[in-house]
Amino acid sequence: MKKTEIYRPIIHFSAEKGWINDPNGLVYENGNYHLFYQHYPNATHWGPMHWGHAVSRDLIHWEHLPMALVPDDLGAIFSGSAIMDTDNVTGFGDGTRPPMVLVYTNHNLTSKKEEQSIAYSTDYIHFTKYEGNPVIKGIPGGNSRDPKVFRNPVRGGFSMALATEDCVSFYASQDLRTWEKTGEFYCGEHGLCGICECPDCFPMETPEGVLWVLIVSMIVPEPGAGEPVMPGNRMSHVTQYYVGTFDGDRFLDTQGSPEPLLLDYGTDSYASVTFNDAPERIMISWADNWDYANESPAGEEGFQGKMTLGRKLSLVETSEGYRLKSEFCGLRETLCSGTELSGREDASAGLPVGQAVGVSVELCAGGSISFANGYGEALKLSADEEELVIDRTGAGRSDFSDRFASERTGVIRIPRKERGALGMEIVLDRCLMELAAEHGLTCASVGVYPRMAYDRILLSGIETARVCAIGGSAGRERES
Repeated sequence: MKKTEIYRPIIHFSAEKGWINDPNGLVYENGNYHLFYQHYPNATHWGPMHWGHAVSRDLIHWEHLPMALVPDDLGAIFSGSAIMDTDNVTGFGDGTRPPMVLVYTNHNLTSKKEEQSIAYSTDYIHFTKYEGNPVIKGIPGGNSRDPKVFRNPVRGGFSMALATEDCVSFYASQDLRTWEKTGEFYCGEHGLCGICECPDCFPMETPEGVLWVLIVSMIVPEPGAGEPVMPGNRMSHVTQYYVGTFDGDRFLDTQGSPEPLLLDYGTDSYASVTFNDAPERIMISWADNWDYANESPAGEEGFQGKMTLGRKLSLVETSEGYRLKSEFCGLRETLCSGTELSGREDASAGLPVGQAVGVSVELCAGGSISFANGYGEALKLSADEEELVIDRTGAGRSDFSDRFASERTGVIRIPRKERGALGMEIVLDRCLMELAAEHGLTCASVGVYPRMAYDRILLSGIETARVCAIGGSAGRERES
């Protein structure tokens, strides 16, 4: 018999089968965006990690490629990065094309030792592990993982940002094989405290010259009794960023924000990293939450986990300092060309079933948006002058987890940075909603599992709104 998929996204990446989490090895090569990712192909829950692999020309349509890396004697294959060795400093090239080098963590499932290793390829499909692995040795039980390699404009060669307990350690290399430690950055001084994961460090142009951004995903402690639930402690895993400089040895937080800077205020965004060697700075995140990812209903369809859309990043100056701005890649013209619902205090429209939905809207203070279905379920958004509220408590199934639609994660309150009408771009793709508000300064990714597709949008208190269908086709099925 055949079973219709109602949760597998149309335009967000998901594996053909099995479990995925962190995006890994994002790298651009000759017009191709390569996405590697944490993958367990044998079940829809976390297991010994492999590296899956896919490629895209537009960050919307993805081609699945053969498995890139599988566990070995050093352990499972945890997160990492990739870079094009354009000058063949590794010596891995064959004289035809520059080698693509993968840098990853080997995690021993018994001793918990974490060490850094590399692999390479000149056809960018089949990878050979370096015989001298590990290139950075570890000790049993010590967190030392998720290496992000980037080009070092001061020393020349390359640097690595490595998550090591409550700090990010920096290393330098001229050949990607021999590394020396050059410095550390502790995240708690002007941000959230906790265990660091998946760092990323990169330069960005501004009117004042080049500034650097450090992204760090954090395992944060839950608030104690009587402590308020805030955007930074709502989830057990949160991704923050810093703006500063890079002196060739380590990142320096020269901006010193008085509050944590969050990449995404939603419940379902983690392990955010950017593409190396791409013409623009583009980021992808894992669009799930460790609090419930292993149990979500998507597993009933043979897959578990998905990625956010690609987001183009830029640094913009605000009254509070420089902040990251996000823009959905490849969707600008589509979002601006939808059916217009303007000039009405209240409006509604039918939604296409079997496609992703795009909404571009200006919401007045006191206004609201609901995505609803015939089952009586609705995902609700509302705004006043102080905050944007996303309510998924009645959006669909929550029986699979006590935490999914709990008081802590069911109603998401996001402080506003601007006053007046709230401009938003929204993409709703079956089990995931992403939004970019306030000119891309405020983003949120929220998972939902309705029992049937949302087929209607209800709007109240709008200035303008456009609704459009994005790609895909109804009735995608699989053998069950």
